[in-house]
Amino acid sequence: MNTAKVFLRRVCAAESPEQWGQAAQDVLEASQTLEFIRKRDLIAVKLHVGEPGTTTFLPAEVAAGVVRCIRAREARPFLTDSCVLYSGPRSNGAEHAEVAARHGFCLERTGAVFVPADGLEGNQERIVGIDGNHFREVGVAALIADADGLVVLSHATGHLSAGYGGTIKNLGMGCASRKGKLLQHSDTKPRIRRDACTACGACVEACPERAIMQDAQGIAAIDDPLCIGCGECIAQCRSDAVRFRWDSASHAMQEKMAEHALGVVRHAKGRLTFLLGLVNLTQDCDCMGCRSPIVARDIGFAVSSDPVALDQAAFELVRAAENQTLDKLSYPLLDGAHQVEYAERLGLGTRRFELIEV
Repeated sequence: MNTAKVFLRRVCAAESPEQWGQAAQDVLEASQTLEFIRKRDLIAVKLHVGEPGTTTFLPAEVAAGVVRCIRAREARPFLTDSCVLYSGPRSNGAEHAEVAARHGFCLERTGAVFVPADGLEGNQERIVGIDGNHFREVGVAALIADADGLVVLSHATGHLSAGYGGTIKNLGMGCASRKGKLLQHSDTKPRIRRDACTACGACVEACPERAIMQDAQGIAAIDDPLCIGCGECIAQCRSDAVRFRWDSASHAMQEKMAEHALGVVRHAKGRLTFLLGLVNLTQDCDCMGCRSPIVARDIGFAVSSDPVALDQAAFELVRAAENQTLDKLSYPLLDGAHQVEYAERLGLGTRRFELIEV
């Protein structure tokens, strides 16, 4: 069985965003995983610009470190991300670009411009055939598919329905069109416990699809056909009344996510690499428009040409630092490692890795 190389550049506590950017640049250069880039190639840097209201996303300075590496090869980088499934300021290309600029993902701070990956309305995609258990074909956001190469810049966090979000999530969910995101979420719907609901109405206000209603007593209920499974209601509820159905839903979503990730990697044909930020390790992903607690200490930035090995390394590095993996620190009822195990079975990569510190 093959063993992948994972390169790690550790960071110290309280380092600045500029130091993080330099660390990202250092580990990318040391890994030599950018050899696929040719002069004048258009290289997509897939990242997350952060939902308005959160501040723990990877800062623009990290993207700037990636851009410097690409420009050193005389290529043409651009920053990109796809539209989100739920309503909000990142649900269309124009407002998504505005959020990117407000959060510093602009030419002046990063050395590259932000271009929405799937168009103005999240419907521009390229269909890629795969041999999955859930799908035979998946939709990849058009600009990501059309680029000459791809650097996937991910942020390791907890995730309220997958347990863990990192490289595979950024590939599978983050590189999909809105249709692809909906297909991945289709088995994951929350429910509201009537006995715990305080009738505060926070979930009703937070729901982007107006899928939650209150009865005469103010108790909330979810209209399943309207629900898109985005999890905004869980993030806003302070009485623990909103729960996901933790039966097969989480595993199914993780498998669908891995299958979409396989489509991205298959289409790229080796012209891509992966950088993972193990800093600001929060309970929730960067899509939540509210403050999320830090659950683990900063570790550093890791690079691999194998997305499965990179996420496996994240599990093991957090466990070594905190005696628990990131999914268990964030959502103990969930098994976030399922996506990594399933991705290996799909042939997306290997969980066996050699850690090389730089």
